[in-house]
Amino acid sequence: MCGRYTLMKLADLLKLIPWLQVPAEVLERQSRFNVAPSQVLPIVVESHGQTVLRDAKWGFVASWTKEKPRTQPINARSETVGQSGLFRRAFAERRCLVPADGFYEWKGAKPPKQPYLIRLRDHGLFAFAGLWERWYPPAGEPTDTFTILTTAPNELMKGIHDRMPVIVPPDGYRRWLTGEPPQDLLKPYPAELMEAVPVSPRVSSPKFDDPGCIEPISAP
Repeated sequence: MCGRYTLMKLADLLKLIPWLQVPAEVLERQSRFNVAPSQVLPIVVESHGQTVLRDAKWGFVASWTKEKPRTQPINARSETVGQSGLFRRAFAERRCLVPADGFYEWKGAKPPKQPYLIRLRDHGLFAFAGLWERWYPPAGEPTDTFTILTTAPNELMKGIHDRMPVIVPPDGYRRWLTGEPPQDLLKPYPAELMEAVPVSPRVSSPKFDDPGCIEPISAP
C-alpha cells in the first residue's frame, strides 16, 4: 500500500510535464516531508483538453455518495480497479497523476516496525497513478478526492512490503491521463532505479512534517 509520501520538489513538475497549464507561483509551495491521508494535495488531471494541476483530498469518495462515507480508500488495487463498483467509472474517465518524490513503507511482522523511505536513485520527482472523483456532500461545497493505485512489489520492495504504489514512467503520462488502455503501465517500477533508506519512526505520526523525517538512520 501507500500511506505516506513526500513532495519536496513540486517546482520540478514542469520538467516532467512541460505541457502542464499551471501558474509558476503555484509550484513554489512549501516542501512536504510526511504527506498523510485526508490532507489536500496537488494532482494532475486532464480537463477540457488541457493538462492542469488542482488540489484534492487524499481519500476517495465516489460522486454518487449521499452521506459522509465510513471509509475513504487511499489506495486501489490496479489488478481489479477496472471491475470495481467503486472505482470502475473513475478508472475509465477520471485518472490523475499524483506528484511525489518518495514514499514510506514499514517493515516488520509486529510493532515497532521500521519505516523506510523509498525513492528514485536520483532523488527526482515522479508521479503515482491515481484516480480522482468530485464528491457532492449533502451540505457544503463539492470536494475533489483521489486514491493511489498499487501493484505487486518489485525486487526492492519484496523485502519490505507485499504491495507498492504504481509509478507511471514519464512517457506514459499522456496515455494514462487520456484514458487509453494502460495495462503495461500498471506494473512494478524497475527496482534498479530505486533505493530504500531506513528513517526515523517519527514519520509514523502525521504531526511530524520536517526534514528530519527523511534523514537516514543506521540500518536495523
